[in-house]
Amino acid sequence: MSEKPNYFAVLPSDVRYNKKLSPMERLLYAEITCLTNHKGYCWASNAYFGRLFDRNPKSISRNLQNLSLHNYIKIYLVKDDKKNVDKRIISLVTKLPKSAKLPPPQKCVPPLLKNVEDNNINEKIVLFEEFWEAYSVKKSRQLCYDKFIALSLDICKKCVVAAKEYSESITDSTFKKHPGTWLNQGCWDDEIIQKTSRDRGMVQGGEYDGMVF
Repeated sequence: MSEKPNYFAVLPSDVRYNKKLSPMERLLYAEITCLTNHKGYCWASNAYFGRLFDRNPKSISRNLQNLSLHNYIKIYLVKDDKKNVDKRIISLVTKLPKSAKLPPPQKCVPPLLKNVEDNNINEKIVLFEEFWEAYSVKKSRQLCYDKFIALSLDICKKCVVAAKEYSESITDSTFKKHPGTWLNQGCWDDEIIQKTSRDRGMVQGGEYDGMVF
């Protein structure tokens, strides 16, 4: 990124007056609102922010982690075919106030990730993180990521909603499906029925750890 964005920055009051944030972190948040206004997310690196504000990239990294810790931004790491980090996506968590008058975002298609032909891959990555957070069983993340990304964008959106409903519907984790099984079986279209160990009986050997294909 060689050009400075010409959009307005927004600094909500909960960020501006949060004493747990340093002045640099508040300024950094404002800059992120500029960059994400363009496409809904930004790719800016620590080096870019460092050059912009005359700061060490390591210091910028700590600032971003603190913003993430306080749930003002989300940071997603995008890996290439060799599982190396290829890009970083930053998106806002805090909703900007309706009174904030920003120029309308430019209509544009997000750049394609390397070696990926799906135009919606960037949105799918964000949706997967929401799915993974919603699904209460955390197993085989990479396998589930690959299966999730292969789904259509509409199905990915369904998965986020259905995963939350499914996780909340079964009180006993013994009976919750492996997330890979859930995706393989297309469970996003299943009717949600409240189930407990009393309804289904006991499973010998404790929690089932396998995945059904």
